[in-house]
Amino acid sequence: MKNLPLAGILLFCLVIPFIMTYGIGPTQTPYWLFGIIFGLLLGYLAFGKLRSIFLWGLIILVIGSACFSTLVARHRTAPIFQVHDIILQQEAAIRFLLAGRNPYVVAYFGTPLEQWHYSDSQVNPALFHFVMMPWYFLFALPFYFLSLTFLGFFDGRIPLAFLFAFLLILAWRLLKGKSKQRRLFLVILAFNPATLGYFLEGRADIFMFAFLFWGFYLLAKKRFFWAGMPLALAFATKQSAWPFFPFYLAFLYFHCKSWRPVLRNLLSFSAVFALVVSPFFFWDPKAFLDSTVFYLAGSVEHSYPIAGYGWGMVLHQIGVIKNLQAYYPFAIWQLAACLPLAVVLINWLRKSPTLTRLIFCYGIFTFVFWYFSRYFNNSHLGYLSMVFLTAYGFNQTAEKKG
Repeated sequence: MKNLPLAGILLFCLVIPFIMTYGIGPTQTPYWLFGIIFGLLLGYLAFGKLRSIFLWGLIILVIGSACFSTLVARHRTAPIFQVHDIILQQEAAIRFLLAGRNPYVVAYFGTPLEQWHYSDSQVNPALFHFVMMPWYFLFALPFYFLSLTFLGFFDGRIPLAFLFAFLLILAWRLLKGKSKQRRLFLVILAFNPATLGYFLEGRADIFMFAFLFWGFYLLAKKRFFWAGMPLALAFATKQSAWPFFPFYLAFLYFHCKSWRPVLRNLLSFSAVFALVVSPFFFWDPKAFLDSTVFYLAGSVEHSYPIAGYGWGMVLHQIGVIKNLQAYYPFAIWQLAACLPLAVVLINWLRKSPTLTRLIFCYGIFTFVFWYFSRYFNNSHLGYLSMVFLTAYGFNQTAEKKG
């Protein structure tokens, strides 16, 4: 055979370990469901003209079943069952907001977050601070009301699943007319083993990245003004989008050749970000900054601890940092590493200001920035894999012609 379907082989490599590891039934996975999945995998390999149908069937059946199962299992068992603590906090933040209380001021004691197992010896610092930006719970509000009306319960992973589906549809549209490349891109993006497990437990990376990807999609079409809106929503969701800004600014300048059109294109970004964030900032500026900025920097009493796989743990292991809860000036390391890196990357982007390079610059810079930050967790590495996959996907487009 001349053209073996690489995407089909990857489907076997990625889908099989997933369905053997994660439940795709609320209790025990029905064996007829395994049979359908196996049939779709075989069909992808055997019927070339129907591969797109088989691929979407696998995505809907495998990931959809896993999402449905984990939602039902949690609803039947306990609020803290097999879910990440950020989902518990999002759900509590929505209830606080609807009761007229500021999610950035209140403590989260007395909510299911308090029962979530954080540590045998430490109190979860998230009980004192809501780290996410406001769009994270504002976007979920319609899903909250609809879920309570039609399901009788709400799970914060419902809007997350919606955004994951939206991300995959955008990725599919991105490579329209390039069937082999679009299927391969979708297989890796949907079944990425570095992110799929974290998605099921409800971590917020895909929630934010769906908006960031939407912005990339519009930038690829040279709709710079409109791209600012979803990019702003990404920034108003999670701080991991923020390192994108200097490269985004440089990218606009390299295309517009003047600061006046750059500033005009940034109006949409600024307006949307201000509209979402400013009400909560002015509601209580100190509480908002303590939760969204200083909590992560280790500058408040109940800060996020030094954790993960980065430079902070190296310093702890060699005895420089004694207490993982204490403040340490990681900004010194970040400035030393990231300022020259940013100069090099922006100069590289200037030579060829393509969207692929823009995304790649953001990924490389965020990688280094996170490594020298207070925390560099497993989900951050998974998120970076998604960023680099996206750079690959946009590299398959015809952006160089434009």
